[in-house]
Amino acid sequence: MFIIVHTDKCTEIAQKIANEFEDTRLVPVMSALSDPESLGDFDNLGLVFEREEKDLPSSMQAFIKTVLSDYDLSGLQYMFSACVCDGSPAHALKIVEKLCARVGCAPSLSTTVSPDASVEEIATLVGRIRSGEIQLAKGSLGTMWYMKAHGIKVK
Repeated sequence: MFIIVHTDKCTEIAQKIANEFEDTRLVPVMSALSDPESLGDFDNLGLVFEREEKDLPSSMQAFIKTVLSDYDLSGLQYMFSACVCDGSPAHALKIVEKLCARVGCAPSLSTTVSPDASVEEIATLVGRIRSGEIQLAKGSLGTMWYMKAHGIKVK
């Protein structure tokens, strides 16, 4: 099962990504915050969010800090994070990686998706997810160093 947690502003992009997978369910981040059990069981996780100024939306930060930190991630195969924005999302993606590292789960793929993503752009993203070259905790070098320096092990 693939779960894609998304902010309200990114529902359309999350739906486009979900349409490319067979066994996928979308979960709005606010639903996951109010009812963590709404996630159910999943093998793969995607986070789709917009950039707020240079930062990550507070709802997505709260989701990672409260829901993912209490969730059993031992069966998680891989995860991705996608910042839906024009321009550079570098700071927002770094925050996602750092927060996820704190809960023992570094994103394998952190990338940008344009707000008006074409079919080709979504297909390229999904191709990268499906390729098998992504594996849990193969996130950025900075995230891996952070995890190692703080004694955080991948769940």
